[in-house]
Amino acid sequence: MAGTTRPRALPTFEVSKEGLAAQLARRPKAFIVAELAQNAWDEDSSQVDITVESLGKGKYRLVVEDDNPEGFKDLSHAYTLFADSLKKDDPEKRGRFNLGEKLVIAMCDETKITTTKGTVLFTSKGRYHLPKKRAVGSSFEAVLRMTKAEFEEIDSFVNTLIVPENITTTYNLRELGKRKPVAEFTVPLRTEIADSEGRLRPTVRKTVVRVFDPREGETASIYELGIPVVETGDRFHVEVMQKVPLNSDRDNVPPAYLRDVRVQVLNHTIKLLSETDAKATWVSNALEDEDADPEAVKLAFSKRFGEKAVIHDPNDLEANKIAVAAGYTVVPGGALPKAAWKNVKGAGAVLPAGQVTPSPNPSAGDEQLKIMDPDHYTQPIENVVAFAREFGEALLERPVQVRVATDVKWPFNAAYGPGRLTLNLGRLGHSWFAEVDEDVIDLLVHEFGHEWETDHLSRGYYKALTMLAGRTWRLALDRPELFEKYGVVRTIAA
Repeated sequence: MAGTTRPRALPTFEVSKEGLAAQLARRPKAFIVAELAQNAWDEDSSQVDITVESLGKGKYRLVVEDDNPEGFKDLSHAYTLFADSLKKDDPEKRGRFNLGEKLVIAMCDETKITTTKGTVLFTSKGRYHLPKKRAVGSSFEAVLRMTKAEFEEIDSFVNTLIVPENITTTYNLRELGKRKPVAEFTVPLRTEIADSEGRLRPTVRKTVVRVFDPREGETASIYELGIPVVETGDRFHVEVMQKVPLNSDRDNVPPAYLRDVRVQVLNHTIKLLSETDAKATWVSNALEDEDADPEAVKLAFSKRFGEKAVIHDPNDLEANKIAVAAGYTVVPGGALPKAAWKNVKGAGAVLPAGQVTPSPNPSAGDEQLKIMDPDHYTQPIENVVAFAREFGEALLERPVQVRVATDVKWPFNAAYGPGRLTLNLGRLGHSWFAEVDEDVIDLLVHEFGHEWETDHLSRGYYKALTMLAGRTWRLALDRPELFEKYGVVRTIAA
């Protein structure tokens, strides 16, 4: 409207320092040190000093100083929420949102940042700009309220940091020791890099990964460039030397990323793992990944289940029992996830019990057996064959065909399938056929037990044998002529 004065423009947003502090109250105070330490390490610093001291009455003084020659590149970033981060397009810098200092300031009663560009003082009344400058580096000094337990939490947290090799870092005048990795390798991992418009985009790039033994009392964690970001409870600390995909609270990673890390750690540290380590959940998780190295899979499986292991074979139950008797570990199907089994089998790490300790399976290759022409039977062979036929028909109450094989390569003395008995001269030898004695009856009863059960180690087979023993006893009483006909009574009496 003409002549109307336009109202004065106001900021788009207003931020309540107290409200932000209340939102952050649930976060452990250790995050304050994490934010400030990572900011100092991201600069061109060679020395970073952290001090936390009690001022009494629940107040503590926190100071973080560095010797970066340039200091803050832009001092306004100390108080501008979500200003465009200068680190977003560098995957090897920890910062993303230009938010860390602001969160810390919100939690402090008073804060002073002094750098090469000047000084900014934050108090309960507001922000003040002061002319004081540093020749080099920056100093972040704050007063905040904490309990003794929260101070001790910071004290413990500082000792978990993995200090950069090229930056001397002290805590309360004590130099934090460097850690020596047990493994170091370069692999592709997901990260976040700003695009041309400044938006963070997921990407995959090669990065150095360093693996460390946790110190006593520490819980294994994933580290982003020296800062622990999420506890895993795995075997090792894993330091990723680029931005780690994190949620906004910077305290968790996506499950898929966790598995990516785990599989790379397994591939490169498998020889460092103990048998107990190999049974851990993280190893099972890594074994599911398509990037699991076949040699690592083999070794992990061997460490977990032993060098003598077979897969439980549902198609050959007796083979599982034979394997146990032979000292093998029979691994059930539920011992590993489906995807892990795919990798285990693909790596040739283990075979089913039926391929390692197969149960006797006379039918396998039966068609290639060398069968003796009955016209070529000797008298002893003919005698045993005739007795076996009559004895079997009497016990089993069904017709029984008997044949003689002459195959030394067939690994069985005899075999019985429904209604057919095969005696292998190639394994038994002519002496076994010399007369119908206890050895002959022993073998025949053993084979006829398979009329009811093929599994030698089953209760069903045991019951079949005891039943046949009873039937043999009854047959000897009711039809003694059957045994006399073939000279069995004379042989046993002798």
